[in-house]
Amino acid sequence: MLRSHGQRERYRHEILGYNYRLTDVQAAIGLAQLHRLEEFTTSRIANAAYLTSRLPHIATPIVKPGYRHVFHQYTIRIFGGRDEASRRLLQAGVGSSIHYPIPVHHQPLYRDLGYDDSLPVAERACEEVLSLPIHPSLTHDDLGHIVRAVLDLPQFLTEPDLVRGRSDRQGVGALANGVLTPV
Repeated sequence: MLRSHGQRERYRHEILGYNYRLTDVQAAIGLAQLHRLEEFTTSRIANAAYLTSRLPHIATPIVKPGYRHVFHQYTIRIFGGRDEASRRLLQAGVGSSIHYPIPVHHQPLYRDLGYDDSLPVAERACEEVLSLPIHPSLTHDDLGHIVRAVLDLPQFLTEPDLVRGRSDRQGVGALANGVLTPV
């Protein structure tokens, strides 16, 4: 558990842990590709710009002027029915992931340390976030397919009082077998 962020089960942290999961083979591959990191990052940024420009009324990641987001994940917010939206995307051939479904203050480690706070914005975000494919090998056709699949989910994509760029959305960005995956 120590080498895997203190978790036995994904996203459930029982003890303070570390990220020591890299095997020697994975490390060798990573080192061999390190010189391509900027290329991969540039591609992710371009993919994110494409998605964001074509999903104008959807709660997409926000990048503040003067900052650079590397888009390890491209996370949108789904209002009322994220799991159903994820299922429909999969049916359309678009994989999605739910990253960090349990807010930090609800993790067993922090509960055991006596944290019992109510953080409604974090709790709500954990129920609404859904990550879409963003990896550098996506083609223009793949990106178009993702956009079309997301736009086919109108009932999940907007909240009546949500206005792009409003302060309660600021945390959105900070945070293969025939199916496009969000890795």
